[in-house]
Amino acid sequence: MNEQLIHSKITSMEIDVLRAVKQRTLEKFTEGPSVERARLFFLLLPYFDEKHWSGEIEASAKTVSIVYAALHAHDRVKENASATKKQQLTVLAGDFYSGIYYQMLANLNNITMIQRLATAIIKVSEKKASFHDGLDRTTAEIDRSVQQIETELLATFYNFYGFDKYTPLATLMLSYIRYKDELECLQGGSETRIIRSLNETLQHPLHTERWLLEKLDYLHDEISLTINSYNFNYDLKNFMLHQITPHQHRAEQLTREG
Repeated sequence: MNEQLIHSKITSMEIDVLRAVKQRTLEKFTEGPSVERARLFFLLLPYFDEKHWSGEIEASAKTVSIVYAALHAHDRVKENASATKKQQLTVLAGDFYSGIYYQMLANLNNITMIQRLATAIIKVSEKKASFHDGLDRTTAEIDRSVQQIETELLATFYNFYGFDKYTPLATLMLSYIRYKDELECLQGGSETRIIRSLNETLQHPLHTERWLLEKLDYLHDEISLTINSYNFNYDLKNFMLHQITPHQHRAEQLTREG
């Protein structure tokens, strides 16, 4: 499957998910649902790798995408969530998307999948909440939380359908994409809950930037090695490698400048 077909399949699922959660009032007053293409890619990776892919599996993949959209909607609410109409509606949007994915799971009539996904949602929510508890954390603990937030739902999906072998690669790449976004936020003067936790642990934004750069370098190298350990076809392997090539900031550069 070439790169154009991969993009086309991702876009098709993105459209299906957005259509499933379409709601005029919420779209008018909020940013609307967030469907990250990187997560869609990894939900579809077994399909791209020509593994067994039934209608039930695709429906479950779409449901997981809606779960991510619901959790992301709640993430966008500030701590003073009752302050504005937009923030109140964002809370409702998260609840609305949650209702849709529970309905979709019920339509699958798959109690085991519902139970496992519900457990994964609790774990992800607990990890997200932990960034607001004010406790001191090591960078290793922060990193483990980031990995679980990014991949717990996906890993649950993989495990249920026997696609576990993709979990290590997905963990590396989704962590890489998250830290790349965090670095861009930091360099742009913004602060996310992850950056705030890293700043508290490392005690200076410059140290946080250095840590992120070094982490990206490490993940970049690990991803390259891990991709080559799979028996992917050329186009699929090339597509994934292109997702990490934009990272041009090597830690050595910051070291020299520091």
